[in-house]
Amino acid sequence: MTSLAGAAARGAAHTLLAQFLRFAIQFGALMILARLLTPADYGTVALVTAITGLALLLADFGLSSAAIQAREITHHQKSNLFWLNTVVGVLVSIVVFFAAYPISWFYGRPELVQVAQALSVVFLLYAVTAQFRAEASKALRFKAMAIADVSAQLLSFAAAIVAAIFGATYWALVLQQVLSAFLLLIFLWVASRWTPTWPSRKASIRSFISFGVNNLGVQLVTYASNNIDSVLIGRFWGVEQLGLYSRAYQLYRLPLQQLAAPMTRVAFPVLSKIEDDATFQRYVRQAQLLQTYVIGGVFFAATALCSPLVEIVLGPEWDETKSLFAILAIGGVFQTLGYVYYWVFLSKALTGMQLRYTLLSRSLMIALMFAGVPWGAIGVAIGMTIGLLLNWAILTFRAMPRAGLAPRPMVVAAARPVALYTVMLLITAPVIWLTWDLAPWWQVLAILPTMSAVLLVAYLTVPAIRVDVADVLRMAKRGRR
Repeated sequence: MTSLAGAAARGAAHTLLAQFLRFAIQFGALMILARLLTPADYGTVALVTAITGLALLLADFGLSSAAIQAREITHHQKSNLFWLNTVVGVLVSIVVFFAAYPISWFYGRPELVQVAQALSVVFLLYAVTAQFRAEASKALRFKAMAIADVSAQLLSFAAAIVAAIFGATYWALVLQQVLSAFLLLIFLWVASRWTPTWPSRKASIRSFISFGVNNLGVQLVTYASNNIDSVLIGRFWGVEQLGLYSRAYQLYRLPLQQLAAPMTRVAFPVLSKIEDDATFQRYVRQAQLLQTYVIGGVFFAATALCSPLVEIVLGPEWDETKSLFAILAIGGVFQTLGYVYYWVFLSKALTGMQLRYTLLSRSLMIALMFAGVPWGAIGVAIGMTIGLLLNWAILTFRAMPRAGLAPRPMVVAAARPVALYTVMLLITAPVIWLTWDLAPWWQVLAILPTMSAVLLVAYLTVPAIRVDVADVLRMAKRGRR
């Protein structure tokens, strides 16, 4: 258990460092591309990816998670999974290529045919990559995976910026996605130190397919609830509104993509190796504490800094995204809390149970977003945020007890940091209001010290918060070592 904790800490350290670098790359690229491209350029690509992104889940088919979760898996079984992923990827790419025509008809925009067909190759690339990532993750090669992710991100965004400078418009964004997928395949193949052989009939993968199908179902439902907003806004309010919303959504997704989601690469394989229930509960509580203080804190700070952040990153012409980003960032707090439950379901192979609860909670979220359509992008964003709150409540108080975990330790682990950051936001609100019309850097200089002062006073006066911070720092120290 000590060696496993050390591997988890080192993996978390490498992953967090890599994600910091990826965040810096994406943040810098976003600042540059937002000034080279228009909201309509982003909206054009978003119209396609809102629908075709579904194919990425189909291409993986949940088989990479099945390989990571398995306590025992042979080389021939891994090879069979690789070739199954590849076949599925080929089929999905063909479907997307020909689906370009109905996608173009649905939105009434003929240029979407070529965009969708160009992006169809991405699904095959991701399908082929799936088992290489699974092999590297199961072997706890987090450092090599981190290098692969950062390198692919840096080179693909550099190419997109060069293309945009030469007037490529939305094709620069298409190039970034295709090149990123290709480079990631090459780098993760090297990082995995594994090469598949030809399929073998003697190596059964039936149990892996069962796990994968349930996991795929969860991801499909989650994908639908995460992307129906773009479809609704694009269909009823047009590409300009969708372009503005998509930039707010991208900013909101950055902490999740750069911190929460990548931590799955560490938490999932580590938790899958723990057999003792008490140890498992302790690891889950520590993960919840770390997630809430770090990533939850990022979302609360982003809500307070929504005005200067949007203006600094995107420029003054994106003013309408400020309120959208603030609403989505609040929902991001509850999505952060839900990530820990996702790890529990996967590591315990409870994907069937996860699918049932996901269908319930995500259906409510989709209904709320439909209800918000008459109020435009703002209404849809509010519907998503309320849906994320309900999703967290359902998983906490209904699903976790059935998964064998007591909800109280996880709620307590999340309650203090959420309460702390809520008080911080309320105290900072008058400063935000008074500085709203100032230049963005003046707003930052006024808001940041206020938030920092509130956090310092809480740390000095509340013993429980000092204990929590000590736990978080202990985990960070272990990762540094």
